[in-house]
Amino acid sequence: MVQLAERAPIAQLAAVRKVFHLSPTFEFKYHTTTPEQKRGFFETIQPFPFRVRVAVIDKLALAKRFAAMSGQDFAIEFIIGLTLRASDLDIANDILVVDGATLAFLRALRVKLSEECRKTGRVRPFRKIISGDSSRDDGLQLADMIAGAARHHAMGVESRYYKRFASKIVDWWEISARGQ
Repeated sequence: MVQLAERAPIAQLAAVRKVFHLSPTFEFKYHTTTPEQKRGFFETIQPFPFRVRVAVIDKLALAKRFAAMSGQDFAIEFIIGLTLRASDLDIANDILVVDGATLAFLRALRVKLSEECRKTGRVRPFRKIISGDSSRDDGLQLADMIAGAARHHAMGVESRYYKRFASKIVDWWEISARGQ
């Protein structure tokens, strides 16, 4: 989860595209960008203001209740868990943009989040929960690149890109077999 001050094109990504002679509509995806593009991307975004919340989930070690969940329920469970770990004021009135979410997914997420907030006596933290398209949304591309680098770091594959944004991580949640 990447928190940005506003939902707008990110000038730094446009600059990286230009440096590498990429189309202005080039989509940054961690697993398809070259190492040189990743290096340029993470160097360029380092001074850009954003915050990161990470849920590291070892699916093989999860309890049986999680293993039986559908993909949608699994995603909703951990989006809500990560959200509710933040303070009320930390993400109050933000817009949650979920890449490629269907209307059914968004509806289920809103309902479950509202239920969990009622149980804990908390105000629902997002002004809106909407679907986005990463091919046209720089914030979602930033989130994808961060997620890929965080995944590689957590797996012990490599940490050089992770180190470029590690200071912006405000929550690193590792979920074990007990769900915590």
